Amino acid sequence: MPTKPKPTVISISNRQRAVRISQERLRRLIRHVARSEGQRLAEVDLAIVGDDDIAGLNRDFLSHSGPTDVLSFDLSEAGRTGIVAQLVVSGSTAKKQGQARGTGAQRELMLYVVHGLLHLMGYEDLSIRGAARMHAREDEILSDFGVGATYQPSKKS
Repeated sequence: MPTKPKPTVISISNRQRAVRISQERLRRLIRHVARSEGQRLAEVDLAIVGDDDIAGLNRDFLSHSGPTDVLSFDLSEAGRTGIVAQLVVSGSTAKKQGQARGTGAQRELMLYVVHGLLHLMGYEDLSIRGAARMHAREDEILSDFGVGATYQPSKKS
C-alpha cells in the first residue's frame, strides 16, 4: 500500500507593519500555486519583512544594493520529495508598488509570494520571453485564486 505524502509544512513570520494580511490566506495561496503547477511542496518558510531587512539580505546573498520585492531560496535536499522553500517578501515594497499599480498592498504581496514560488519551480524572468511567460502565469494563478490579475490588472481584472 503506497504511503500518503506528508502535508506541506508552511511557516509564516511577520516582522513588518506596512501590510496586514491573513496568514491563512497566504497558506491557501501557497498550496494553490503548488497545485496549479503540479508541484509538491514539502516545506515553505515565508517571512514578511520591511525594506531594511530585505535590503540587508539582498546585499548579503545577491550582492545587490537596496530593497527588493522577494527573495526565494531553494533549500531542497537530494532524495527528499518536494520543494523546501524559504521566501522573504517586503511588505514595505508591496505597499508602495500596490499603491502605484492601483491594486493594493495585499494583492501586491500575494504577487510576490507567487513570483518567488514560480522561480523555485523553474520560471525565469531575466529574458523578455521568460518574463512575459512568468508574469502571465502569475496573473493566471492570482485570477484563479480569486484576487485578480496583478501584474497587468487592466487586461485581466
